[in-house]
Amino acid sequence: MQIPFLLDQELPRPHGNRQGLSYGQLGVLLLTYILTQADHRLCAVESWVRQHHQILETTTGWEIRDKDCSDDRLANLLSVLGGSENDALINIETVLGQHLVKAYDLPTDVARCDTTSLSVYHQPQRDHQQVEQALPPPLLHKGHSKDHRPDLLQYRQMLSTLDPVGMPLVSATLTGNGADDPIYFPTWQRLVEIIGHTSFLYIADCKASSWANRAQIDRDGGIYCFPLAMTGNRPDILRDWVLNPPTPVYNIFLPTQVWVETPVCVGFEVPLGSIWVNPQTRTRHNWSERWLVIRSAALAKQQIHGLEQRLGNAEIALRKLISKPGNDTKVLHTKVNAILNRYRVSEYITFKVVQKITYKKVYNSCGRPSADRPYRRVRQIDLRLEFQRVLAEIQIAYTLAGWRLFVTNALTSRLTLEQAVLYYREQWQPEMGFHRFKRGQLPALPIYFQDETRIRGLMFLLTIALRVFTLIEFVVRRQLLKQSKSLAGLYDGNPKRSTTRPTAERLLDAFSGITMYSHRDGSCEITLLNDLQKQILTLMEVPQSLYTFPHLVPT
Repeated sequence: MQIPFLLDQELPRPHGNRQGLSYGQLGVLLLTYILTQADHRLCAVESWVRQHHQILETTTGWEIRDKDCSDDRLANLLSVLGGSENDALINIETVLGQHLVKAYDLPTDVARCDTTSLSVYHQPQRDHQQVEQALPPPLLHKGHSKDHRPDLLQYRQMLSTLDPVGMPLVSATLTGNGADDPIYFPTWQRLVEIIGHTSFLYIADCKASSWANRAQIDRDGGIYCFPLAMTGNRPDILRDWVLNPPTPVYNIFLPTQVWVETPVCVGFEVPLGSIWVNPQTRTRHNWSERWLVIRSAALAKQQIHGLEQRLGNAEIALRKLISKPGNDTKVLHTKVNAILNRYRVSEYITFKVVQKITYKKVYNSCGRPSADRPYRRVRQIDLRLEFQRVLAEIQIAYTLAGWRLFVTNALTSRLTLEQAVLYYREQWQPEMGFHRFKRGQLPALPIYFQDETRIRGLMFLLTIALRVFTLIEFVVRRQLLKQSKSLAGLYDGNPKRSTTRPTAERLLDAFSGITMYSHRDGSCEITLLNDLQKQILTLMEVPQSLYTFPHLVPT
């Protein structure tokens, strides 16, 4: 992957008096620690390097001194990475991506883009003389949290990947309160530079479906497929088309299904023309699109179940109000509307408040009442709450459940309705990288740094580590597919269980028992490889000579 060369070439040179490992070499050692230990704490790297000093020097051919990997030097590396000009990191990613595409013959038919948020427990650093409304640091802000923690500061991470295994090509660490839609077109431009052509299919979420993004991608010769954000008049358009389809509706099956099975989706498409006016140049761009109207059976079941659950919860809350309605009509109306809005069922439940006014006779003094005893009339208000489901609207909601609008400028020969469904079902690929950052083998959380430049530098290194994991999976899975074989022995307690899609974590875990022994006479020996380890090395196209001596130092 040429990581040492790329880092040393693009990063500014260290102080002239600095000795020892270069930024590139230091970056490789930190990446090795993160990959093998699933930890990004800098304070633990020095002792780890000391413990594995001999094997690290043997495999790299570098002279590693005791203080080369101190936490101060590693922090300096992250600060240089995170604080360097954007052009430096972009150049590293561009050259690295072009090299990986060529060296591993990566398919470049489909690229994806997605973002996530990562929450931190930091507090904004404020001077004691500043007012309470002082702004937080530029990177860390409160914003829309995908971890459902709006109370925490966060930053956003963008990944753009290549199918079929989610190989990262473009990444960016963004402020926590920014909008996602402006990043999709510049990301597409960077993908074009790395991949070398514009004929790949660009897939992203609904935030990429703005008129500007779609128009600029089409203007520059790109192909896209996005779900449309349900804003403006689009819900009405979807409702009209679903209730009265303007074109024939087709069943959509997975490649593993047969026609007698229940289709995974149904859908149809509507050709439309689009116009976009560039706000800067006032030039107009016209192009043709296909609006894909697709109903997912699984999504429909999920939405119907969710609606039934919300209706039931709302009715339980309304019945509690019936038992104690109070005596103020306005207050009761406010409470009922709050319940309907909380459970998002205002369209599906109607109610009315029946008011009954009576005048009770109250005597002015105590004792047994008599005919001539003075009394007064006291006005009493009795409220009764009545509600019922709007069955017609609920039935329409069931009919609309599971339907989504997608838009693409691809010709039918390039992207059929069935292919669009299959491609979008694979949108989990960037999410796999986010999972590794949050709860997996490449943890970014919890973030121990409060310096935002170090956070940026760490995330850049983690995306490089993610490339390593993804390359391992891609190469092994491609070899298994070519050989029409599966790999067994990776699962503890079930050695006969086999898979054609092994993960990098399980492949690397198979090598955890290997030890290098150093004898007093200076000779070394390594634990013999078992059959599974030899098979994995063959699939990875890695020579077994890496585990023999004399060892050839890689260049």
